[in-house]
Amino acid sequence: MARRIIIETFLMIVAGIILALIGPFGSYELPLVQRLILWPLMILCGYPIFGGLGAVARWLAEAARIPYAVTIALGLIVGALPMTLLVMLLWRRASIGQALQSPVLGPLYLQVLVIGVIIYGAMYLLFRPAADPEQKASPAAPPTPEPAAAATHGGTAASLNPALPLAPGFGPVRALKGEDHYVRVVGDGREELVLMRMRDAIERLGDSDGLHVHRSWWVTRSAIAAVRRDGRTAILTLTGGHEVPVARDMMPVLRAAGWL
Repeated sequence: MARRIIIETFLMIVAGIILALIGPFGSYELPLVQRLILWPLMILCGYPIFGGLGAVARWLAEAARIPYAVTIALGLIVGALPMTLLVMLLWRRASIGQALQSPVLGPLYLQVLVIGVIIYGAMYLLFRPAADPEQKASPAAPPTPEPAAAATHGGTAASLNPALPLAPGFGPVRALKGEDHYVRVVGDGREELVLMRMRDAIERLGDSDGLHVHRSWWVTRSAIAAVRRDGRTAILTLTGGHEVPVARDMMPVLRAAGWL
């Protein structure tokens, strides 16, 4: 977690310095020193807002089965509201009452929204998660059920050598969960966040007994404690308590592998 905070803080400071040098939206009229203070400060204040709403958007997309593009767009629109008021307080030095009555509030909101979209889009492209298996899997020709066979031997790449930047003694990797540009590595009674794209983490595990069952989830067969049907799809309950949704197009793959 400390590494995550350090990396994100550094990237936001760099973005703030770049915006300070460019001086967009009329801020170029301010002295350079003032811009170098205000822009990084505003970006650092805004990133937790947009980042938190991004996490909520991902959860809402999975829980309500709403396209992630829709939920993240709503998150950016909502996040720009408090950020606009913050800009008015820091940059315009206005009180909350003055900010709400200011004629520039609307145009400034659009400017803040544009900056939020650009920064969030850049971070997404930089640490883009793997493609949704619903877009990649082919139900007509599911892969051979190699993961099921691998599970019978007890020794897999995931359990012997995770090949991921984990703390010593982490133990077997049971599941991976994509969280924006991070991957949550789930083990036996412990979890760690790793700054890595989902598909890269899966590739590092090599030939293991896992399947990429959902856009945000890769799980091993040994991690599954229970399976229950949910309409045309299913929910996997892991030994650690996590509930993992299965993408509809992955259902034939899991059946062929003997997981269902």
